[in-house]
Amino acid sequence: MNEIPCGKCVHYDPMLGPKEKDTKKGWCEKRSKYPHSEGPGQVFPPNVARVAHGELAKPFIVKKEQVVPSCTTAQLANFDPVKAKRVGQTQLDAKGKRILA
Repeated sequence: MNEIPCGKCVHYDPMLGPKEKDTKKGWCEKRSKYPHSEGPGQVFPPNVARVAHGELAKPFIVKKEQVVPSCTTAQLANFDPVKAKRVGQTQLDAKGKRILA
């Protein structure tokens, strides 16, 4: 039986709001099917399942503090998924303002 909160799992893909604010919810990488390709400003984790071209994505949305007792893929992360996504998807423009990669 799983006791790891979704927000502390390596498979948690946080949804970030304006100015990269944590929204306290995200996608489960293992249970979701991501869109065929990224839209403007989107960055998907590597090696996630994707739907075929023209099909709709099938997100499995979880709350950061939620515990899914029946989850068999939960693994405790030794990093903060929110910080990792912020760093992984942003760059600085010539003026030092953050932009999505």
